[in-house]
Amino acid sequence: MGQLERVDADRLRAWLSEVRSAEATAALMTAVAYDRGIGTAELASWYDRSEEWVEETITALDSPGLVSTVARLEGVDIGAVAAESNLAPATVRDWFDDLGDEPVGEAADVVRRYAEGSVEPVRTGSPSTVYHLDRDALTEHGWSLDDEDLFEKAANADLDLPEYGRFLVEPGESILEAAERGGRSWPYACRGGACSNCAVVVVKGDVAMPGQSILSDEQIRGANARLSCVGVPITDEVKIVTGIGDTEAFADLRLPSPTEETEASD
Repeated sequence: MGQLERVDADRLRAWLSEVRSAEATAALMTAVAYDRGIGTAELASWYDRSEEWVEETITALDSPGLVSTVARLEGVDIGAVAAESNLAPATVRDWFDDLGDEPVGEAADVVRRYAEGSVEPVRTGSPSTVYHLDRDALTEHGWSLDDEDLFEKAANADLDLPEYGRFLVEPGESILEAAERGGRSWPYACRGGACSNCAVVVVKGDVAMPGQSILSDEQIRGANARLSCVGVPITDEVKIVTGIGDTEAFADLRLPSPTEETEASD
């Protein structure tokens, strides 16, 4: 029986044939050799590394963080990818690690794409279910964004569209596009991440925002606000509160909407 506790050594061997950097190759070979019973001191001598490096490398690879570790060793700048998608680095690491359930070849293709220097937004390749609750309905019922059971309350309150509902976001769609495809009429203006009209608050899950240029770090990190016009779900399920763009905190970032302009001209 091998010494690795969480990862099958055969999976590490499969990664060995996929990686390109010397650092990733050395790390994977170290973990495979350790699984065969080679001690950390001897491995440090083999690869001219410190024993601390050997122990840290084995721990990182023998964990749910396998794919993000390989990505880092292959040269993926997780911080840059996170910045491009307006996500926290931890979210991007988790996104890479979710690839651990995919065949190694498919996961390696994703890692390779990011390692080759094109920092592109994180996008999921599978549909996501989005649950939405209108802010006015939340206020009328005396609920709070901080309620852990907020969406359970909404589901039991006999609410219907447009106050509450759910829809599927297909790969390549923004949340706003999917909502409109489902017959919903949500506020918007620029449709390009340059105003707050379509702002939502993410209560559960996470949403990447490639191309947004208006929300502050505090609004994104602190309030967990996202723009639905460029928002792309990166988790299987997302729960959002809509109508946030109408609040005072976002008033200065609004633009006249096409609907408002049409009504004014009439």
